[in-house]
Amino acid sequence: MILEAADKYYSKLHSDLHAIKHYIKHNIGVFITILYLLGSFSGVVFLATLLNNFSVNVFHHIELSDFLLALVANPMLVSMFAIFTSTVSISYIWHLKRLPDPKKPTLWAKIYHGISYPIYFFNPTYTIFGGLFLVLCSYPFMYANAHSKAIQDKKTQSYSVSLNDPIQQNKTTLLIDVQIVTSTSRNLFVYDNKQEKVLIIPQHNIAAVIPVKKDESLIKVQTSAKTATKKTIKQTKES
Repeated sequence: MILEAADKYYSKLHSDLHAIKHYIKHNIGVFITILYLLGSFSGVVFLATLLNNFSVNVFHHIELSDFLLALVANPMLVSMFAIFTSTVSISYIWHLKRLPDPKKPTLWAKIYHGISYPIYFFNPTYTIFGGLFLVLCSYPFMYANAHSKAIQDKKTQSYSVSLNDPIQQNKTTLLIDVQIVTSTSRNLFVYDNKQEKVLIIPQHNIAAVIPVKKDESLIKVQTSAKTATKKTIKQTKES
């Protein structure tokens, strides 16, 4: 019974893979478009997860152009998507040439088919596409969580942002020691290290963004620490 189900499953899979190959061969433009849109979708998953970790809903700030550029705007996502598509392509070619034959089972094949038996009740193409879609959503989700954690731990590059118009109650036009979370066509999202919250700045209000050297940040921290220590010593002596 298990071998019959496996034979039916892999026969259907083999037929579907050949059909997909034939479609891609005669509709290469459509295939590339779908591939790019899937990559853009993974970019949107990254943006949504990243900003959601800072209690910001990305869909209130995103436009169509942001969706189309969500993948290419992040080099790490491009690399991950390239690895993902390459792995899928290699697996596809390998499975197309070397699908297991359930009619000639070895001991290992019997064990494998026994474990995989519940999967044989589903459509093989839908199962594969569902698994690939899950992976496509998983890696930007995990990367976004790791990146947001690095920002909250103040491990990414710090910047000073000069503004055309003040955006806060203190009327400041210079934001010091902030980290860039991400950006869209309309807004720049920065994490203020002092206030420990995200600030949303319209792109037209940005005059300049200047990287802060880590040495300079370290000197400022050390100077602040020395000043605080001196004040403490002075207060101790006075008391």
